[in-house]
Amino acid sequence: MIAPLRFQSSHIPPTLSAREAADVHWQAVIIGAGPAGAAAALRLARRGLRVVLADVAPMPRPKVCGCCLSTTALAELRDLGVIDAGGLIAPRPLHSVTLAARGSAATIAMPAGGVMSRDALDAGLVMKAIAAGVAWLPETRVVSIDDACDTVVVACNAQEQGPTMLRAEVVVIAAGLAPSIHIPATDRRHVGPDSRVGIGTILPPTAPGPEEGRLVMAVSRHGYCGMVRLEDGRVDVAAAVDATAVGAAGGPAALISRILTDALGCDEADRWASDLAISSFRGTPRLTHASPPVATPSGRVMRIGDAAAYVEPFTGEGMGWAITTARLLDEALGWAPPTARIDAPSAAARYASAHARHLAHHHSRCHRISCVVRRPLFVACAARLARYAPAAAARVVPLVVGARPSLEYSS
Repeated sequence: MIAPLRFQSSHIPPTLSAREAADVHWQAVIIGAGPAGAAAALRLARRGLRVVLADVAPMPRPKVCGCCLSTTALAELRDLGVIDAGGLIAPRPLHSVTLAARGSAATIAMPAGGVMSRDALDAGLVMKAIAAGVAWLPETRVVSIDDACDTVVVACNAQEQGPTMLRAEVVVIAAGLAPSIHIPATDRRHVGPDSRVGIGTILPPTAPGPEEGRLVMAVSRHGYCGMVRLEDGRVDVAAAVDATAVGAAGGPAALISRILTDALGCDEADRWASDLAISSFRGTPRLTHASPPVATPSGRVMRIGDAAAYVEPFTGEGMGWAITTARLLDEALGWAPPTARIDAPSAAARYASAHARHLAHHHSRCHRISCVVRRPLFVACAARLARYAPAAAARVVPLVVGARPSLEYSS
């Protein structure tokens, strides 16, 4: 069986009830307590704003993927001041990646990233936010947002408390890939026509390899799968796959096994077969999409993180993008003193501009890479070349993952 998730026996309790939250005029309501939402809440609370952070689930909770932290993600977490060796947020080093396709594999040095389970990272960020004065409202499902008046009204259902309304000057949607929040506006989510879906699970510490600090990326024509060992010894398995391939293979475990067989060979794939067969998998909607970062004409409703845009995560940059958008939002809203009413139109314009300026080229690059890795033969050739020229491959990796070329690598 899968090892229990960290903190599972002690969910972070709410700091107020939904009815109490309905009596407060919030300056910001943040929907979604993943890294983007929790980081934004923490930053805004530090400015002295009245912030409530709501999430449909209790915290901690499992997530499909996102345990790999790029150099950008680590830099943003350091800027946020939350990394604490031995404390709540202490990522483990990630120093190499094994790229495999069609039986060819190569292990390449990569920019010094990190690894941390989402149940631990997300819970740690929420606890940091609460300590900074953020109101925490878990197990609360937002069903609609009404931006028709000067105050945005958020309709939600809190567990065991029924329907309630939250009122705020601005609302920040950080609900990830979920498209279920109804906003009576004209914007539409654009989903890539060939976008894959995400599936993932967590294997117990007894699962074979990879060793700590190494990410395995297995590529096949059905999709690609990443495997990495977490800080508590468990193995995170996350894949981006063709939606039709899941059923055709006989389920997610069978599809992951097929990808590993295609990429690594039968003997290597068989090592994981028994653990995959008894694992419980989670899935996501289609991954590659774009939604307007400013969701309503008034500018009072904005999107951050994966809710605004996402590209298939082969390079592992999604976490860095998410936490970056929290900073961009904070900078856009931070022009006004906390005692003044937020100038939403001006803040929204600054945020939309910053979002495009900081992320558009990264999304474009990552989209091109996702197109390349749909060709396993090309990836296999790249792996063979990397095996013969590891130093050159290590210099190429920063260009692929968007890291600064001045970083040093081991040979």
